[in-house]
Amino acid sequence: MQVICSERQFFGQIRQLEGIDPNVTNDELSVRSLFYARKLFDYVKGFGVDLIAGPQIHGTLATFSMSLKPAWDEESVAKRLEGLSMLAPVAVSLELPDLGAFVTEPIMRAALQDQFGAFSPQLQRLTVGEIRPALENCARQLLAAPVNAPTNDFEAEMQDMELQALLINAGKTDLLRKEQKRREVEEFRRKEEEAYAAQQQAAYDAQWNRED
Repeated sequence: MQVICSERQFFGQIRQLEGIDPNVTNDELSVRSLFYARKLFDYVKGFGVDLIAGPQIHGTLATFSMSLKPAWDEESVAKRLEGLSMLAPVAVSLELPDLGAFVTEPIMRAALQDQFGAFSPQLQRLTVGEIRPALENCARQLLAAPVNAPTNDFEAEMQDMELQALLINAGKTDLLRKEQKRREVEEFRRKEEEAYAAQQQAAYDAQWNRED
């Protein structure tokens, strides 16, 4: 994740967390800003938000590269969001690995990861409060997208491979086995029906030939 912070807001957050006297100017605070910044980044690690690199300075703005630990429930998602909020960012931009910190449903997460290139523009320069709504909007778009029925064996095989890859990436190998079993049963029934239809046709042909 790319996290953009402004000097004003970042220093304001440090002042609040450290209880620094309001009479201390930003210039004076900047003398020990590296010390306070390290303390803050060490603190947000406890919320699953880790500093990777930075800052890249652009005037009064700084961009930090962060990594987020995966979330397994809504409580852990809230912790990731709280940790990001403590950095008082101007904006954040999500990257592919960040989806695991905010989408806990395995199949939806795998589907969004698979289509991340298409959704990426919608996940750039967001406020922390906009992260979940933006991801939910992406999920709605994904669910609403029509799935065309295969028109030939090649397309059917490709869709089958995509489904298998999605289930494997989502860690749903149990569902994959169930789906494979269902298809095996369907194939067995189809062959039985074809064999029965062939027998019926053969009996009909034999009867027709005798009558001739």
